[in-house]
Amino acid sequence: MERVCQSCGAPLDGQAGLTAREADGSESIYCMYCYADGRFLSPGITLAEMIEIGVAHLAQELGEEQARAYLSALLPTLARWRSEAAGGRV
Repeated sequence: MERVCQSCGAPLDGQAGLTAREADGSESIYCMYCYADGRFLSPGITLAEMIEIGVAHLAQELGEEQARAYLSALLPTLARWRSEAAGGRV
């Protein structure tokens, strides 16, 4: 199974330098666009906002409707969003 950023869904396998680092220097489960030095770069972003950011990046490749459907299904399953998708807040 392909590793993806557990915040935005960006593929991490085969993407040299895309994986973020924890504060201790260890590899993170997030990409460098979402996370750095043990913290989220946009800590207050909502799941809905993250989906819209992803749609902007994927729409040219998949089309807006398909990109939104894909991200709406994927993102709630990722570590950052699981509690929010279940009714909690990140």
